[in-house]
Amino acid sequence: MAEEVKVTMENTDSPVQTEPEEYTEEYTETPERSEFRRKRVKRIKLILVLLLIVFLLIPNILCGFLLYQLYKTNRNMEILREEIKISKMEIEKKNQEAAAMAAAAEKKIKEEKYGTQNLVQLNLSDEEKYPNKQLVYLTFDDGPSKYTNEILDILDEHDAKATFFVLAKEGYDDEYNRIIDEGHTLAMHSYTHKYSVIYSSMENYKEDVNSLSDFLFEKTGVRPKFYRFPGGSSNTVSKINIQDMLHFLGEEGYVHFDWNVSSEDASPKMLEASTVARNVLNGIGEKKESVVLMHDSASKRSTVEALPIIIETLQQKGNVEFLPITENTKQVYHVREKTDAEKTEGTGKADKENVKEETEETVEESTEIESDVTKVVDEAVSEALSEEVAEALSEAEKLSEEENQSKEENRSEEENQREEQN
Repeated sequence: MAEEVKVTMENTDSPVQTEPEEYTEEYTETPERSEFRRKRVKRIKLILVLLLIVFLLIPNILCGFLLYQLYKTNRNMEILREEIKISKMEIEKKNQEAAAMAAAAEKKIKEEKYGTQNLVQLNLSDEEKYPNKQLVYLTFDDGPSKYTNEILDILDEHDAKATFFVLAKEGYDDEYNRIIDEGHTLAMHSYTHKYSVIYSSMENYKEDVNSLSDFLFEKTGVRPKFYRFPGGSSNTVSKINIQDMLHFLGEEGYVHFDWNVSSEDASPKMLEASTVARNVLNGIGEKKESVVLMHDSASKRSTVEALPIIIETLQQKGNVEFLPITENTKQVYHVREKTDAEKTEGTGKADKENVKEETEETVEESTEIESDVTKVVDEAVSEALSEEVAEALSEAEKLSEEENQSKEENRSEEENQREEQN
């Protein structure tokens, strides 16, 4: 018993053995930390806003650049058109000067050949030579034929002159030359008179005209200056631009003549001679100048029979002259070659239409480009914002976790302090 008391006393006096406590660094929320975190969040928000503004401005800047490029293109086109216009005016001026020089040289040659007084008479137009007269130009297409000599006899009998727009036919050498020898005008109509061939291409057309010119020169020694389109210059069967053909004729020195009075003898059904004569006389009426269309072919016997009726009826009026077409004859045409000014005007209109179309196309392309750019930018903005937002959210979550942890630690510390006090 005594021993137990002793052992107890010894254990009581010995110091109490306790385990050493682990050291932990406590997190405390300080004003400096809170201010740093607040500034960081604010800075992230500012960066996001700036990025958003920049990406929204990019499409507008690109659109402005494209519009500026469009303006520069239109301006350059206007300058180019002006330069072309000036060049054409200079070329036209030089052509006019060259034509004036050529005319002066030709006039000088004629003065030396005919004398000044005779030249004045030669240069008078038919209207000036025959004042107060009705001028009738009888013209015959598609010859020569078996009726050509009969027609020439009728003309000679009535002291009338005419113009023959002929084809290339073998066996009529005498008729070709008689037309010229008796003071009529030998003119060109067609070498083949096959519309499907002549008007199929510009090459074929040129070949037809040149072949006929060579043929008639070979037969008569004369190259005709006047020409009539098969079907007239207003025909609707040609696949070639009429202006191209007229330009070719002008370059070759040919003058084309249509008609303003028709005998209507081109009808597939042969008309009565009285009908042909009535058509011509009614068409002439009181016209000052009449170019009459008739035909010299094997199927047009009624035209030959109508010819004396026409001439005699008109000659009874006492003021009618039957003349051949010459350089002094006023040109009668259905379609004429456009002047350089008219061509320029037409080109200007075409250019305006082209510019309008190009502008519309450019605007459409610009709109498409703008749409594509906007789409790309939106995708880039979305992607960039997604990355920034994800980063910001991640940072916010991290800060939120740190704040929660700090609050939890502060709460634990407060509980420990209350327990110690208790």
